[in-house]
Amino acid sequence: MTDSKMFIRFYPVGNGDSALIEDLERKHLMIDYNCVSEAEEDNGDRIFLEDELDERLDGKDLDVPMITHAHEDHFQGFSNYFWLNSSKKHQGDDRKKMTELWVPDSIIWEPGAEDEEKLLCKEARYRLLDDKKGIKVFGESDSLKEYINNSGKAKYEEVKHLIKKPGEIVSHFKGFEIFIHSPHSWVTEEDENKNNKCIVVQLDFRIDSESVAKAIFGSDAESDAWESIYSATNNNKNLDRLDFDIFKLAHHCSHTLLNKDEKGNLITEPVEKVKKIFEERGREKAKLIASCDRIPSKQDRNETGPPHYQAAEYYRKVRDLKKGDFRVTMEEPKGSRNIKPIVIEITKYGPRFDQLSAAVFGGGTITSTKSERHG
Repeated sequence: MTDSKMFIRFYPVGNGDSALIEDLERKHLMIDYNCVSEAEEDNGDRIFLEDELDERLDGKDLDVPMITHAHEDHFQGFSNYFWLNSSKKHQGDDRKKMTELWVPDSIIWEPGAEDEEKLLCKEARYRLLDDKKGIKVFGESDSLKEYINNSGKAKYEEVKHLIKKPGEIVSHFKGFEIFIHSPHSWVTEEDENKNNKCIVVQLDFRIDSESVAKAIFGSDAESDAWESIYSATNNNKNLDRLDFDIFKLAHHCSHTLLNKDEKGNLITEPVEKVKKIFEERGREKAKLIASCDRIPSKQDRNETGPPHYQAAEYYRKVRDLKKGDFRVTMEEPKGSRNIKPIVIEITKYGPRFDQLSAAVFGGGTITSTKSERHG
């Protein structure tokens, strides 16, 4: 160990998610991977993740990619970059190996996958049912158990050690533990909303046995899922598992995290339990990160989105309440190869934006009319 620092890098990948967490031993957890081929040629509008990861990993394997759910803006380019145990066509010296692959349980059992999603599902199923290693599955629905037992390759009891439930802690990395909030077991094949089948976690960063920062990664979970998360943690008397210094906001600054039914005119008013999460569990100087395109202007607030101006207005309110920050990955300066991640450094003194990131942003936010729909 060279020093007691960890890093979170939130990448500008358009309306999509990609974040890289570096632990004390310089191992990496990647939460979602969104690398469209056009990013290599689009004059710096989005970072090209393949080049970034090659440089960052410096010849090492990626310890864990976590794909939070099966919407393409969370796994685009997955089969172009990674070594897949399930397909000889997707193997070679130019591909990055994964020590483990982490996925929600719906990626195992949900039918109807096509194209890139089909390759992702095939790899996850191969690791779980054939290799019986190199994977963690988050969630324990009846649909998952039924799929495993009917697979003809394994029985649930044989692989249950690879399955992690909400409320459990994963201690895979040096310097942070991972508390699982979702997916919940009530999600079944009848639920069509993949956003509420996603992985939601809290990372508790520790240095010298002291908790120095907590981060929530919300994937694309919508307000009804957050209400269930709040109720479960409250019933189990561990609301501290919703405390945060850093919050990767769900669904690309969409109003659906706050209130899936009401966007509002000038501001989205969150449902009660979501309001409690942001206003009661957020700590002083909390940092809110939106992985999305530039926020529309007030005049363009009724564009389809996400992102949504009204949601951003609520996050600005929370920023002011907590004397913190609200930043947007795609509000970086543009220019050929001049697109950079938002970098948060975790030290024994807590989380802080690194100097380059702070210099780039200054402290304000930029608004724009650009908007597109994903996920």
